[in-house]
Amino acid sequence: MKSIFRKRNLIGFLSLLLLCVVLIKSLKPEVSLTYDSRTKSLQTHALAYSGFRSETLPYPAKSVDPKETFLPMPANNYTKLGESTISVFPILLAALATPFYYFAGNQGLPYFNLLGVFIFLWILRKFWKASNSFITITFFGSYLPILMMEFAEHTLFVAILLASLTFLYKRAGLYAGIFAGLSIWFRHEGIVFAGCILFASWIAEGFPPFNKKIKLNKSQTFRFGIGFALILIVFVLFNYFRYSSLLGPRYHANYGDTGVHLTDKIQWAIGFLFLNKIDETIRIGFFTYMPFALIGLGILIFNIRKISIRRRTIVLGAVFFLFTIPFLAPNYGFWEWGPRYLSAGIPPVILVLLWFWNDLSRKKNILLQKSFFWAVLAIPLVMTFIGLNFLNQTRKQLLKTYTLFHELKAETFVFHDFSVMYFIGNDYLSKKVLCAPKEDSLSGLLETISQKEKGRRIALIQIKEELITPEKLEKTRKSPVFDIMLKTEPWKSKNISSKISEYYPNVQRIDSPFFDIWVGDFEAPSKF
Repeated sequence: MKSIFRKRNLIGFLSLLLLCVVLIKSLKPEVSLTYDSRTKSLQTHALAYSGFRSETLPYPAKSVDPKETFLPMPANNYTKLGESTISVFPILLAALATPFYYFAGNQGLPYFNLLGVFIFLWILRKFWKASNSFITITFFGSYLPILMMEFAEHTLFVAILLASLTFLYKRAGLYAGIFAGLSIWFRHEGIVFAGCILFASWIAEGFPPFNKKIKLNKSQTFRFGIGFALILIVFVLFNYFRYSSLLGPRYHANYGDTGVHLTDKIQWAIGFLFLNKIDETIRIGFFTYMPFALIGLGILIFNIRKISIRRRTIVLGAVFFLFTIPFLAPNYGFWEWGPRYLSAGIPPVILVLLWFWNDLSRKKNILLQKSFFWAVLAIPLVMTFIGLNFLNQTRKQLLKTYTLFHELKAETFVFHDFSVMYFIGNDYLSKKVLCAPKEDSLSGLLETISQKEKGRRIALIQIKEELITPEKLEKTRKSPVFDIMLKTEPWKSKNISSKISEYYPNVQRIDSPFFDIWVGDFEAPSKF
């Protein structure tokens, strides 16, 4: 009988992983690479096609723009390493993802997230003895499925932190610290998380070495700190000798420029933790998405002296982290459904939920408590369903836009801003793509392109001029986090056709509800 149940459990576990594959496939991975994930995919391409010898980002338009004046990438996504332009994102993510890129190209990269999902769910099943029901409900009751849909480090980052907490709970502090250290190779929040856990452990153990009952060399706090420090030192040395930066280029991209006012930070914190409306968009906070986190952590904090040192460490560490990181985050995460900067809070919250789940499953005649428990669990499940549906609708629109741009059959694309350029999809590597935010730079650029790409079609694209209102421009200019969005005046539509006609004999204006599109050609115009 035991073997039958084991097989059923294994089949259920594998079915959940298969469902994740189906979800990624159904949400059109071929158009999923936008914003940061686009640069990460180019970083992966650079490593894959150079045999790990170079991080230089591919720029097919470099033949017409050797100085990279019109590089179609936001400034906080790249930096210089000698003469090379490289990504600021952690290189380990790109290195690990290269097998997926080899086998399936860009559209295979979102499936890399399954590695983190598998490790995360396997740890819950193997070491925490969680049932398939619990694993399924809590996985879809968090925003991990949303984070899973784009090529990024989030799922693996969260899985590594769950491994760290698991070792900590099993009194293997050294390994817990090592895994916490490994997390910072993917995201800098790992440093804050490790610091919060270290501080929480010190409190839970009674502030060693002052607590005479706990010798320093046997303290989990001490062992965790040693393990974390070892990996942190390696991380710092690698970044210093490779990039001349102690914490890596991503740190400087996020924090190197002007800071954010305290009032903005407070507004972000409210949005991170609860709910807020920023830039006309509702932001779903951590506790609003997963209300059981607020309730469960609140109950355990209220009874903090009654729980074990191990649980006390995890609970305090989670609380410290969740209320610290909103004030340290460089931005509010843009459009994610669920705050990605608080993703490190998911593992401890799921462990807290597991403790309540196991406790309630052993008790009888508590129908009211169980009903409330299930009602609270239903909220994040609904949130995930809404988020996936919203993402699906967004991807459908992205696919329509990608198809529109692809059918222009242009060899060179000039975009007004980065936010539209990302709609080019997988054509980026096979076309020459540039960004020219200022209209007065177009004439010189068009002349160069017409000479070096003689006989080839060109397309100029921007968000429809009438949609870029002065109010929207002013708002993005004042925003400290909207550096990748519109901050310059749109091209004047009445001027563009004449500019193109100076170098291309045939110019067409393409009708679109959202975009101003012009196509220049040396041949007779074709129908679109």
